[in-house]
Amino acid sequence: MVAGHGPALPAPPAAAAQRLHERLTACARTAPALAVALSGGVDSRFLCLALQREGIPFLALHAGGPHVPEAESRAALHWAAARGLELEVVPFSPLALPEVVSGSRERCYACKKALLAALRERLEARGLTEALLCDGSNADDLHAHRPGLRALREAGVASPLAEAGVTKAELRRLGACWGLEDPDQTARPCLLTRFAYGCRPEETVLRRLAAAEAALAALTDTDGRPALGDFRLRLCPEPVLQHERPLDTAAAQVRHILHATGFWPCELRQAARISGFFD
Repeated sequence: MVAGHGPALPAPPAAAAQRLHERLTACARTAPALAVALSGGVDSRFLCLALQREGIPFLALHAGGPHVPEAESRAALHWAAARGLELEVVPFSPLALPEVVSGSRERCYACKKALLAALRERLEARGLTEALLCDGSNADDLHAHRPGLRALREAGVASPLAEAGVTKAELRRLGACWGLEDPDQTARPCLLTRFAYGCRPEETVLRRLAAAEAALAALTDTDGRPALGDFRLRLCPEPVLQHERPLDTAAAQVRHILHATGFWPCELRQAARISGFFD
């Protein structure tokens, strides 16, 4: 390709790996200790794996609470144990925050700010006052609607993947090469994002949402693939199920799950791309 003509080619994984190596080693040189906020999603798991590959010690912190499905917390803890990570669980509930109670458009920022304060408090309790707290935000997140990014900046949290310019596609490819479990894991934002702005989240409803989405995720087609593809169950305030694939033979099971968990009647809305529109 002639320089200056056509779209720029994406950086190969080797280039992304080198950039990440340089960023991580720089973090390790300048900070007395590192800690990683491990949600269990592909980004934070990949960051932990990259640090392990570099031989850089760190403490993983997982925040569990009513806005995080118990199954996702269990999966994160199991993954950390299998990888031999030092991990601490930090109990955290955002349900008393005024911005969350009111369903404010600032709820993600307020929740992230309070969460980071809780993680920092745990680090200080362990004598890691000067530890550099890192999160798994990647380069693509910098161009998306992410209210929590402001809270990260204000709290001095490092985002090594984003700082190294590592995109979601690159980290998935590198993760696959490095043996990361489920590198194609779909995003599962916290359950608060299922509530339309102005709706008050309640713990009992969050538990029902988690149960419904877990049952929906377990549905498979005749080839063993997720029957719905990517999906979200929204409360607008009436239930809306966004699903990537046509329901076909799973329609009756979907209705049964939604009815059993208290979300029927529900609008069923197929969409090619499922993304958070309440985060």
